[in-house]
This record gives sequence, structure tokens and C-alpha cells, in this order.
Amino acid sequence: MSYRHTIGGATYVFDDLKRLMACATPHRSGDVLAGVAARSGQERAAAQFALADAQLTDFLNESVIPYETDEVTRLIFDTHSREAFAQISHLTVGGLRDWLLSPAATAELLAALSRGLTPEMAAAVVKIMRLQDLVLVGQKCHVVTKFRNTIGLPNTLSTRLQPNHPTDDLRGIAASLLDGLLLGSGDAVIGINPATDSVDAYIRIVEMLDVFRDRFSMPGQTCVLAHVTTAVAAMEARAPVDIVFQSVAGSQAANRGFGIDLALLQDAHELAVSLNRGTVVNNVMYFETGQGSALSSNSHHGVDQQTMEARAYAVARQFSPLLVNTVVGFIGPEYLYNGKQIARAGLEDHCCGKLLGLPMGCDVCYTNHAEADQDDMDSLLTLLCVAGCTFVMGIPGADDIMLNYQSTSFHDALYVRRVLGKTPSPEFLQWLVKMGIFDKGGVRKELSKVSSSENAMVRALTDGTLNAMSPDPAVELEQSVWGGLKKFTSARIGIEPTGVSQPTAANLQFQWDHAQARDAVRSELDVGALISEFDLIGLRSVPVTTMADTRSNYLLYPNLGRSLSETSVDRLNNVSHGFDVVFVIADGLSAKAVQSHAVSLVHSVVCNLDPTSWTIAPIIVVEQGRVAVGDHVANMVKADLVVVLIGERPGLCSADSLGVYLTWHPYSATMDSERNCISNVRPEGLTVSEAAQKLLLLMLSARRLGLTGVGLKADEAELLSSAPGIALLN
Repeated sequence: MSYRHTIGGATYVFDDLKRLMACATPHRSGDVLAGVAARSGQERAAAQFALADAQLTDFLNESVIPYETDEVTRLIFDTHSREAFAQISHLTVGGLRDWLLSPAATAELLAALSRGLTPEMAAAVVKIMRLQDLVLVGQKCHVVTKFRNTIGLPNTLSTRLQPNHPTDDLRGIAASLLDGLLLGSGDAVIGINPATDSVDAYIRIVEMLDVFRDRFSMPGQTCVLAHVTTAVAAMEARAPVDIVFQSVAGSQAANRGFGIDLALLQDAHELAVSLNRGTVVNNVMYFETGQGSALSSNSHHGVDQQTMEARAYAVARQFSPLLVNTVVGFIGPEYLYNGKQIARAGLEDHCCGKLLGLPMGCDVCYTNHAEADQDDMDSLLTLLCVAGCTFVMGIPGADDIMLNYQSTSFHDALYVRRVLGKTPSPEFLQWLVKMGIFDKGGVRKELSKVSSSENAMVRALTDGTLNAMSPDPAVELEQSVWGGLKKFTSARIGIEPTGVSQPTAANLQFQWDHAQARDAVRSELDVGALISEFDLIGLRSVPVTTMADTRSNYLLYPNLGRSLSETSVDRLNNVSHGFDVVFVIADGLSAKAVQSHAVSLVHSVVCNLDPTSWTIAPIIVVEQGRVAVGDHVANMVKADLVVVLIGERPGLCSADSLGVYLTWHPYSATMDSERNCISNVRPEGLTVSEAAQKLLLLMLSARRLGLTGVGLKADEAELLSSAPGIALLN
């Protein structure tokens, strides 16, 4: 069915609902990258007129991705409630907007409507809303979920305490965890992104968290945000798993890129429910999404990224999750270019999710290669919390030292709660008062004025009970509460608030570190120096370039950095073919990381490979390269295994972080779920020696098993036993 609108003396025609939805979407870089955006501002405005006139019933008669080939589409149509839809079935998209904004659309009616809306209906109405509309409608929707506490009640704001560490050091995790709790964070979940997708590491972390939670009788839940298959393995090993996490997307193909399908999620959900660890209700799933995820895996089927995001909510809704959040600015400027686009997307996602009946939170965040800063995040945070956002992130000093991006801090949650009169979840608030962290009025106490006899959390620090949370020896503190803990983590812990804000010195240091990280993104790789270093250790190297001829094009058009330039293709055609492994060095987002660590890491690995059983291609040094350029290289030189060493995006404390990606038998459309990653190779993370050892073990196991990715999950001990005769590096 085609749609049209005549205005300004011209008639604009849109061939189908998919094209109409894409053209009506407010401008963003991801849709331009996908080639689905409106060709002009006038076409966009005309599409919004035409979309406003479209009947809601059109969305039940036409799918943007075919029903026959996509299980997410089948889920959307097969679970749609005609009964709930009946109250709005006569409306157009524009009529739905007007009704949602009217007093007639009460919280009770919106809750009853949620199963009658399809994600595409929600996406459509959001496209014709202003920011204030998104705030108002989001504020009307109340979605309450429970596990050990109650999340999403009116006038509450919860936080996910995110104490990440680049090497999963339990002491470093515990230090950030204590910092967050002493600032009133963590009632949504204590959620850790592990540095490695290892079942053994997962179990170590979740056991430490459970010991801590039990020791202090904390009415909350914990989660390790590893792949769902890792969580399943941990649950089968009887680990104390509260909440199961998974990233999800809006198409079957995009979810396949994550290494999942609906059946796998159903199995994980049933297993987690069977553990019966919740004391209130067993909402056991936690899902993360983000505009651009389907596009980044080339699984969007020509659908705009905001509609694809809304479709991901159908997947989440199927499993009655405790939490859902959009990681709105995490991927990069090729999908959301600047603070304005990030803010719009965050409010869209929140409103769509709430309309569909989900407990929506938002990771209010950005990376250092996006045109955004903390001012943009302050604006979005405030708007989202006025809109009734269920939860936001709590990260020491707003700086994640493992994922290398900026989000919201523990102090930011204190600010929003103070300004908007919001509190943590009721059970968690009672606990904070009992622990002496908040007073009876719900105001956080100054740590410096609280003695250890009054505050059990301070006592946990000062009497050396950190060892209760890890097998390591107890920490002996220096004169300040935080002095002894700071040696275990570079996270910005122990920043005592000025009121509810960070003090001037911490605020200005953040700005300086942000400036350094942004400058690092634009730094250039000294290819000649790298080649000379490889020559000195007897390794031949070949310099090549990609189709990205400028840094701006590299940042905005990822595919250019995944393909070799024509001259580079000619150069590699002259390289001999047929190797066991090829090492590819790519500048990525940090030339400094490559310049600092790549040669020594490759040298360490090559020196410990058996030359009688491993043939090694010349080292390929790539300017303006992304991870997938390794696939192109491997196919050209006929290598079974490609190892890409690439500069990771700079964090505020880590401009020199190197990532390593392994892919067995890569092809032109290799999925992320088919790769293994070693991240945070840098002095404050994994040393070169530690990274080389991990890489050796993974390489040997990949060849033995004939695969990489989700299927290669063994911890180091298992890898070692499967590859006898390896001499571990010193």
C-alpha cells in the first residue's frame, strides 16, 4: 500500500509503510548511513503528514519485515491483543498522538492498552511527537516490576550500580560497589559487565556479589552482563544467579548476530524462574537495546533504526523482564551523531518502551568519538527523569573504566532525586536508612560525619571486611576511607559530594580527561615506525589502507573502514597465499594504543607458536581500519584464522587501550557472535604478557575446535587442558 501527501504544490509518494516510516523519522546519522532517510527536510515533513493520516489498522495489515522469514515479526503479530487494541482501532497515527496527550489517556488505560499496540504503532506515533510530548506521555506510563524490591513506582528513580573493572579484579569491583552504595545507588540492580565471557569468571563475580548482598541483607538483585549462554552454564553449575541478561534487537537476523533466538531466551527464562531466588516476584530478565544495533550487523531489512529499536521491545516484553534499558549513545556517531540526536533517541526509546508496557531505563551515555559531552547528558538525564524513567546508570564519576565511555554518576542520581523529589525503591530506601547511609527524611548523609559505629557500610571498609567479598586478603585502609581501595581500581571512587554534585576539582579533572580522550581519537598512526619495529624483530609487514580516505569518513561510514582500498587490494594480490594465521594491525579509534602495544604483543605470541605447525602471513598494518577489515585481509591471503589488533575507543583514563579480535574462517558477513575478543590491553588493564597468553590459548583452541565466537567459551584452565604442551608466558 502506498501513501502520499500533497503540500507546497508537490505530491510526495511513499511506496509502502516501511518507506513512509523511514522518511518520517527525525534526522539522524544512522538512517543516512543505511540509505533510508528522507532526501530533504521537505520530504521528511511531508512523510510526517502522511504518517499522521495513516490508520492504525494499516500496521496490522502490512509488516515492515516479512512474517514468513522473521520470528520477531511473527512474535509481534501472534501476540497482539485485538481486545486491547479495540479502544483505539478507529484512530489514525495522528489521532493516537492527540489521544495520548489528552487527559482521557490515563495511566490505567495506557497500561491496559500496551498489549494492543504493536512496536510499529508506538514507533510511528513517536516520530510525530515533540520532545515535550515524549516527556508527557512517558510520564503517564507506570510499569512496576519486582524481584527483591519494587521498581518503577511513581515518584521513584532507581539506579543500576555498574562497578566494572578492566580485568574483573574482585577487589576493584568491590571498591566501586561500596562507593555506589554509600551514595545511595544500586536499587535497580548491581550489574557488572565482565571483561571476559568466561563461565568461571562469571561464577566468581556472581558469588562475590551474593556474599556481599547476603552479608548486609540488601533488598536488591545482582547481575553479570555476560552472554545468555554463559548465564545458563552458570545456573546449571548451581551458581547464585539472580537476573539473566542479554542484548536483543528487532529482527531475527540481528538477534542471530548476538548469538541468540527466542527459543534460547525462553530456555534461559524458564531456568532462571525455576531457581526461585526472588523474594517479591520472579521478574528475572534484564535486556539492553540501542538504536543502530540492527544496522551495525546489516540486519535492518531497510527499516529505520528507531522502528527497529521499537521492535526489539517486543522481544523483551515476551519475557516479563525486571529491567530494560536503551544504551542510547554507546555505539558511536555513525548512528547518533551528536548530543541532540542522542537526546531525541533516548526520549523516543523511553516513550516507546513505556507505551509497550516495559520497565524502561536509559544508559544516558556517549563515547569520545561522538559530538557530545556531559552538558548534553545532563539535559537528557533531567528530561528522562521528568518523563518517569525507571532507572539510570550509576558509575563512579560517570566514567566507565572497562567499556571506555561516559554515562551518569552516583552523584547524578542524587541530583535528580533532589531536584525532582524522587526516592529509591521503598525497600531499598528503608535499607539505606537502616544502614545509616540516608537519614529518615531520605537525604544522604555526609560520609565524613558518620562514624563506623553508625554506618555498617563504613564499618565494612574500616574493619577490613572487604575479604568477605573476595578470596583476597583484607584491605588495610589508609587515613581516608578510600585510600586503600584506590590501589585496586582506577575508577573515580571516593568523590564526596558538594551537596549532591561532584566538587570543583573532580569536575574540572573530568573535563581535562575528556579533552585528552577526544584528541586521541583524531591522532594518526605512524605506519613507518611500526614497520621499522617489525623489521627489527624479523617480521615482514605490509602497509595498506581502507576505503576511508579521511578520519571524518572513517567515523561516519563504518563500511569504508571494513574494506581495503583498490591499491591495497593490488598490493595484497602480490603477497603469497595460504597461511594458518594472519595478524592485522588497525589503528581503530586509538593510534596510540597500536603504537604502544601491538608490536610487543604480536612478538610475544609469534615467539611462542610452534613454527612447524603454524604458518604466519606477513603482518598487515591498516590505516583507518575497523575489525571487519581483517575478514577482507584473511580472505585475500587465504588465512584460516585472523587476529585483529585494534585501537579501542579512548576512555577518560585509557587513551592507549588495545583490543584483540579472533575470527576462524572469516567471510564477508561474519557476525560479532562469531568472534572472540580480548579487551583492555594496557598498563591499567591486561598486560601485554597476560594478553599474549590468553591469545595463544584462544588461537590453539580455535584451530582445534574449528570455530570462534559464542561457541568458544572455555575458561583458561579448560583451554590449557585442551592444548597440552603450551609453555605459559612469564
